[in-house]
Amino acid sequence: MNTKLAFLCDSAFDDRGKLHALGIDIDTVQGDSFPLTHPRFIIVCVVEYSTAEAGDKRMQIRLLDPDAQDVIERIAEGISFSARQGVVDANARIIAEVNNVTFRQAGPHAFHVVVDGNEMARLPINVALRPG
Repeated sequence: MNTKLAFLCDSAFDDRGKLHALGIDIDTVQGDSFPLTHPRFIIVCVVEYSTAEAGDKRMQIRLLDPDAQDVIERIAEGISFSARQGVVDANARIIAEVNNVTFRQAGPHAFHVVVDGNEMARLPINVALRPG
């Protein structure tokens, strides 16, 4: 398994094999004071896999703060990497919505997308107070 593409955005959906996304590559969240709540993140991770890797997997998404503590409750669910007739390599599109994330401190945070214990993506996000 290899990660082809991973990013944070405002909106994304898969439409018959095409990935559509808006507000791609969120890397900073700012506010006037802490705690700071961001209304919505969409996590996109496109994983390429071979038919030898097809099957049911466990996916986990975590958001860690600068102290490596969980900011949100871990998202854990099953995901199927399907084998298709006549296809050697395929893509799995992971699109996850995380709403109303409350940050309690400034600094580097990161979403981590893990499939069967392997980190497929680390999506850093800096949290800061607005200047002024």
